[in-house]
Amino acid sequence: MRLGNDLCDARTSADIHPKHLTILMSYQQGSGTPRDFDRPKKTRVKQKSKTRNATASRHGEKDSESRNEVVALTLAGLEILGTQTFATAPFRQHFDRWLKSLQTVLDDFETSPVIEVDDKFREVRTGLVSAVDAALKAEQVKEKSRDATILGLHGSKDLLFHMDQKHTEKLREQAAKRDAKLKTLTGSVETLRAELDKVFESKAGFFESITKSKAKMEQEARNKLDVAEKELENAKASFAAELTGLQEEQERRRQAILEKVAAERKEIETLETEADVDCSVDVRQVACEELSEAVNDLIKRLRATTPDSAG
Repeated sequence: MRLGNDLCDARTSADIHPKHLTILMSYQQGSGTPRDFDRPKKTRVKQKSKTRNATASRHGEKDSESRNEVVALTLAGLEILGTQTFATAPFRQHFDRWLKSLQTVLDDFETSPVIEVDDKFREVRTGLVSAVDAALKAEQVKEKSRDATILGLHGSKDLLFHMDQKHTEKLREQAAKRDAKLKTLTGSVETLRAELDKVFESKAGFFESITKSKAKMEQEARNKLDVAEKELENAKASFAAELTGLQEEQERRRQAILEKVAAERKEIETLETEADVDCSVDVRQVACEELSEAVNDLIKRLRATTPDSAG
């Protein structure tokens, strides 16, 4: 169409004979109208009008094509952002970058010279962006809370570790106390046995009083030895009972904590499974779909107000 009009313009000016040009000039200065040249003049005026119309039409088509390109790019960007998934958790680390990308797509659309944004679009855009921003912030808080819960649930395992350390320390202290006590008692028993052996080895005297004294000494030494040995046995039994009590108490406490650790491990597995799911996908997708709808609605309104530039 454009090429045909250019050719028509060229042919119209080139085909006019110089003689005719002279006559046309005299026609413009005189009062008469040469009958033979009415038609060429009208043809030129009509042709110029067609050229202006064609040029305006071409500008309208060009603006329409530019607008369609901007809309296509915007919708494509919104579709990409709406279907975007984040590869690694925590997903909140990607939210700010995603929101900035969304703002960039919308800003590029609104600042395009071929797009005239109205108040209705601005209102929809502002509302949707604010809504998705609030939703992402809420999801961010949720993720942080979940991470803190997971970290806190490891506390029972740490408690078990510290409890085992404390129990080992108690056993060490009890063993040291036992060894010191039994060493003392064992020494006393050995001393008394030595004294009793001396009494047995001593020779009997010529007098009965000496014999009676020996028997008395022997009895006294034996009694002391019996008491010492009894004390030693009691100490051993006491330390053994104390050790048993420590072990039983440790086992009860340890079992309770192990049950808690098992419950926590199960809860952690559930929370970690939830953490592997990006719950922001639906929010972001819906926001981009509604923004795309807002873009299309705006273009419909623009076409309705400027039908000549619609394409």
